[in-house]
Amino acid sequence: MDTIAPRRPTPADRVTLFRAALTACCAVPAVASLFTGGHPGPVLVLLGALAFLLDAVDGAVARRTGTASEAGARFDAATDAALVLVLSVAAVTVVGPWTLAIGALYYVVAAAAIARPHLRRPLPPRISRKLIGALQPVALLVALLPGLPAAAAAAAPAVALPLLVFSFGRDVVALERLHLATGLSARQRHQLIRRAQVR
Repeated sequence: MDTIAPRRPTPADRVTLFRAALTACCAVPAVASLFTGGHPGPVLVLLGALAFLLDAVDGAVARRTGTASEAGARFDAATDAALVLVLSVAAVTVVGPWTLAIGALYYVVAAAAIARPHLRRPLPPRISRKLIGALQPVALLVALLPGLPAAAAAAAPAVALPLLVFSFGRDVVALERLHLATGLSARQRHQLIRRAQVR
């Protein structure tokens, strides 16, 4: 019986893995703050900022080494989502529990894709999608800056969340329309084949 060799990690994967480790380190004070009710602390902000900044490195390494792949892109996207989720948890005690919506939205859409697999289809790249995605960790990191007044801390996530909802909503609508158009085309082709067979 033939076995499939496991995929070897690329240099870009190692950068992403380091980002994932930083995210895991951020999760410790983030979860602890939920129990203590206090601020997660500046260490989380520093580690989170480093994990965010390294997001620009793994893609560049993949392109420079010629090792860009779909699996690597999925790993990168999952790490991005995990970082945003952890930062949204950390922001709960600073801003409020509504920040969890920022971290949860990616997973809500991913769960919806279980029932509607066409939501996993790739879409053409959009600069606005990338900018809105990058805004989420920045907004949460700003909110987590020590000593920031409550109103100022809430301002950045309050802007970022509606933009994220808009971005995900636009993509879901586009994928649903594409799925509907594909389905109609398939039925039309089937009808044409049946008509040809009758003739």
